[in-house]
Amino acid sequence: MGFDQKGSTVFCVQHGKSGQWEVSEEGFDKPLASFDSPEDAKKYANDLAKTKEGSGVKVID
Repeated sequence: MGFDQKGSTVFCVQHGKSGQWEVSEEGFDKPLASFDSPEDAKKYANDLAKTKEGSGVKVID
């Protein structure tokens, strides 16, 4: 899993090579999901972060 200094999971939202917005766990190459819009990707990442205490979301433009 992707961890920051506090040991919590970090979910990354970024524009992928395929042209879609991808959500992945920091430290992993394979995306968990892909979306057409950044808003949908951010919502998904935020929903995931809510399921793991201390988790966060990082948006990489």
